[in-house]
Amino acid sequence: MSLIIYTAPDCIRCRTVKAYMADKGLEYKSVDFKENAQEFNAFYRANRKAIYRGEEGVEFPLFEDTDAKEVRQGSGVILAWLVAGKELDGTIVRSDQWHGWISGIYISNCPGGQEDNLLEVITWLHKGGLQVIVQSDGRKADLLEKLLASGCVSKAVLNIPGGPSAYERLGLAAPSAEELKKSVELVKNSAQGVVRFQAIPLPDGDTWQWPVRDDAVEAARMVYEATGDHSLPFLLSAATADLPIDLHGLEAFDTQLLVKFRSAARQFLFKADIESK
Repeated sequence: MSLIIYTAPDCIRCRTVKAYMADKGLEYKSVDFKENAQEFNAFYRANRKAIYRGEEGVEFPLFEDTDAKEVRQGSGVILAWLVAGKELDGTIVRSDQWHGWISGIYISNCPGGQEDNLLEVITWLHKGGLQVIVQSDGRKADLLEKLLASGCVSKAVLNIPGGPSAYERLGLAAPSAEELKKSVELVKNSAQGVVRFQAIPLPDGDTWQWPVRDDAVEAARMVYEATGDHSLPFLLSAATADLPIDLHGLEAFDTQLLVKFRSAARQFLFKADIESK
């Protein structure tokens, strides 16, 4: 059997993937990690490096395509593979959410021509009973609009890594003022929408560095200049080791710096504040 899904009892995410495969007529083998402990343990030992295990344990489902020699983990990542192969890698990654929520969906990374496949994955996650979080960096505002209009998104987050120079350092084209304004409005008007500066590692020549105060200032400036709204709610946060973001071996970000970043960002966005966890 080419397709194998490793499941846990009463797992909503496992049922979601199974429902998709049944709908598409895909033949697969299902292995319950408790009922078939010996088989699961053999799979786990053979693929330990590819399997994420967090504080709450291993996230199910796990999935193996033996023909393609692919191991995938998490309902979003598995559905992305089944729908589009590797085309959505980098768009849908490991979720850091539990208990009915699912994240790890970075819509600004969606390759051209994959928009409908992305919507299909999100639709199935929603149909399975999961609360879907999508994240944008301001690019692809039209795609964000389409996904929100589907009614399958429970929360939208707009992450600003800094000003235009931060996007450039990441190898990205910063969103235009018009596109950023549209993204801000869409997120602001959505349920539980969040607009924030998120400190993530930025390349600096051959090394990586955490953002500095000026990056937070430029992020706030860019949002303000796009929207003209000094009173826009704006949060500041930092990536941590438990997020599906490469920290490039850097030591943990000093979250005390967010206090200085907040004061600086308030030059342009008066309601800037530190995001509570």
